[in-house]
Amino acid sequence: MAADFGIQDNEHNNLMMQKLDDMRKEKRLSDFTIKVGNEEFPVHKNVMSAGSDYFDAMLSHDNLESNTGIVDMKEVDVDSVKVCIDYIYTGNALITLEKCEQLLHAANIMQLSRFCEKITEFLKASLGPKSFFGIRQLAVKFNLKGLEQSCDEYAVGHLGSIAKKAEFNKLDKEYVVFLTTSHKSSYSEDSKLKILLQWIKADTKSRAGQFIEMVKKLNIDKISTTYGLYLARNDSFCSSSAEFMKLLFLSNKSLNKDVEVDVCSSSPLCDEGVLLFDKKFKAVQVYCPVEETFNNLKQLNENMLSGKYTAVCSQKFVFVLLPGKKVYRVNVYEAESSWTEMESMMNDHGQYIRAAVHNNFVYVGGNNTMERYNNNENKWENVECSGFKLIESALVTFRDEIYVIGGSGRVKSIDKYSSSLGSWSSVKPMNVGRQTPAAAVYDDRIYVAGGWNGISSTGTEFFNPDDNNWTNLSSMTIPRNEFSLCVVSNNLFAVGHTSGPYSIEKYNFDKNQWEKVTDLTDMEIVSTASVAVRIPLY
Repeated sequence: MAADFGIQDNEHNNLMMQKLDDMRKEKRLSDFTIKVGNEEFPVHKNVMSAGSDYFDAMLSHDNLESNTGIVDMKEVDVDSVKVCIDYIYTGNALITLEKCEQLLHAANIMQLSRFCEKITEFLKASLGPKSFFGIRQLAVKFNLKGLEQSCDEYAVGHLGSIAKKAEFNKLDKEYVVFLTTSHKSSYSEDSKLKILLQWIKADTKSRAGQFIEMVKKLNIDKISTTYGLYLARNDSFCSSSAEFMKLLFLSNKSLNKDVEVDVCSSSPLCDEGVLLFDKKFKAVQVYCPVEETFNNLKQLNENMLSGKYTAVCSQKFVFVLLPGKKVYRVNVYEAESSWTEMESMMNDHGQYIRAAVHNNFVYVGGNNTMERYNNNENKWENVECSGFKLIESALVTFRDEIYVIGGSGRVKSIDKYSSSLGSWSSVKPMNVGRQTPAAAVYDDRIYVAGGWNGISSTGTEFFNPDDNNWTNLSSMTIPRNEFSLCVVSNNLFAVGHTSGPYSIEKYNFDKNQWEKVTDLTDMEIVSTASVAVRIPLY
């Protein structure tokens, strides 16, 4: 009787396929030829049948191809057929955006469903303002519903970026309506109307008659008085439309109100970016990593020109919280807004003050005290944290809790405050002790990087609450402490350091490595105040 040792040797399969691929390349024992134009590819019937439903069906019947051992493939790209054959033999393929259409065409003909899925995954990962339009066309052409949905989600979330491309003005009416009326959009009605006007004016002759119909699909009651006044006074296309003016009046926008209006006619801001508080140029700048641009947003308040502080974004406001209890706020959705001094904090949280936002509350911690600002009631409230240290720590919101990460003495500890229960507890400590680290939440995980553990650290790790484990990741390109981690466009960015020269690097999730993005050598940023934002076009 044969004994069953339960042998499972995947390496044997790999070696077999490698041997078959070598035989193909050496043209040994090949019994089938794929012709594309003047190019011939000797292959093995059994391998092609096993790897492709197209060839399996062809070679399972008595026909010209099975009898002659030759198939002449028409209207396909020779390079794409070669890539498909390589994939069948090795499971590997080199994919580029430029060749994706021809590759999808060949892979569909050869019925390589798994390879088509891999190409689709590549296209999803390649979505950007420049590539969006071509990728969406491929999704529609090849009926890739999942990819089409990803394109729609990307376009709704990055409307400001794609609207700047010339291809946007060539989109059809139905798709423009979809983008400007989606309930998932975070853009203001001002921004949506401006984008709609841009599209209309790109072909006024054929589109002007659709203007009112499309405007009515917007939430016109939310068009700001400032923008409504600007259009009435400065935009001849809008002001010449009696029906449009009537719509603005009916939405309670007083177009006769005697106020000064200063709305920028261009669109300098991107939809997603990182706010950089630059003391050298006395300004808050927006860095857009998608387009690799910097744009001036606001001038700094004079109290923000020295020392360290932190910042958070809550709804349409950016809060700046300084040591010594002072708090300033600005509405980033309004071009003409300026810094307003708010009610001071109840406690002085020291030089290393950190903040997080949860359920319309701004939580502030440092110097072993925590408090929160109630946006609805415009007041500060103490948060009891006796017995839990909170000094030189990172602060993040995760699910329904505020996490206090690391701290003075290079501790590994992680404590969390439940806002619903009003209680504190601890979770599994980090792998490395960290003082003044940075933290951010992405894809239901907490990412922690850098900090001080005798020297400035490059280490990065993440916490998965589902298995209660910390996992080490690759190190940053340079050591950092007293800096910020920001999530922008599904990427993780490390911004700044305790002192210059300043720089930004990005974590590549696919490669598990950090990559330098840009130097900030001309700036003097407050690294701990860098914050990710989503800003409409005004």
